[in-house]
Amino acid sequence: MSEARLERTEAGIRVMGELTLATVPDLWRESRTLLQGGSGPCRVDLSGVTRSDSAGVALLVGWMKDCGGTQGGPLVFTGMPEHMQALVAVSDLEDVLRQEA
Repeated sequence: MSEARLERTEAGIRVMGELTLATVPDLWRESRTLLQGGSGPCRVDLSGVTRSDSAGVALLVGWMKDCGGTQGGPLVFTGMPEHMQALVAVSDLEDVLRQEA
């Protein structure tokens, strides 16, 4: 069974594990309180993601909405693994899911 978890850090939130159809629904529910109502930029570190499918990319888009993010908005993703970058690219979401090196 695959697992995913969120961890609050000083810089924001760190995601660890697999972002797949099997894990995203529970992670979505858990993340709602962590991402809503924050002030200022929110950083999500994806460097701990070991595997992702389109459900993982959909989760990122949902987080953008929860944070009030629009293109160039307050939510920033860091450490996005190459396999996720490929999914974002094929979905034509590079301009929507803002990444920081």
